Amino acid sequence: MKNLILTFSLICFFTLANVVNSDVLGQELPLRIGIKVGYPQVAGLNLEYVTPLLNKRLAADLDLSYIPLSRNTTTVTYTNFALFANYYFSHEGRGLYGGLGFSRMGFNVTKDVTFSGGTTQKGKANLGINSLNLKIGGKHGKSFYFRWELGWSLALSSPAFEVVATNNGVTKNENFASPIKGSGPIADIGFGFAF
Repeated sequence: MKNLILTFSLICFFTLANVVNSDVLGQELPLRIGIKVGYPQVAGLNLEYVTPLLNKRLAADLDLSYIPLSRNTTTVTYTNFALFANYYFSHEGRGLYGGLGFSRMGFNVTKDVTFSGGTTQKGKANLGINSLNLKIGGKHGKSFYFRWELGWSLALSSPAFEVVATNNGVTKNENFASPIKGSGPIADIGFGFAF
């Protein structure tokens, strides 16, 4: 419990310091690199470039996540790729912004499957979800910054798991309805550096 309170206090302190910092300092640095934690990204890298367009208020924003997990003979890989156009409402590349973008979330599963004849082969299952995303957020700070985002993701198609199994040279594909629908909330926080 003490660690949770300490972590929360540090986040609040850095957020307040960056809000004051962003209001005092002048023009924003255009290139940012940082990390984000939340949903659907889980944890990953964030890159943003504030273009000179629309009085330095339009930015290109890229999120990347790659998380491999392994246990015994099973490997699960989660990937998330998102590309946004962010528009800063009141300042050049800082403060409150809105974003519109596209994302692709993917799950790849590899597992050893034992067939009735006793042979073991690699079985694979893949899931890919393409989504249109709308978000609102805030970026506070200059060279070191804090950001938060809230929004909604709308799946562009009904996702399905594709399962591929091979036995004695014969490959069989089957599609199953996905328990993950793809539409849902976007919520994350992040930290990073601008230069």
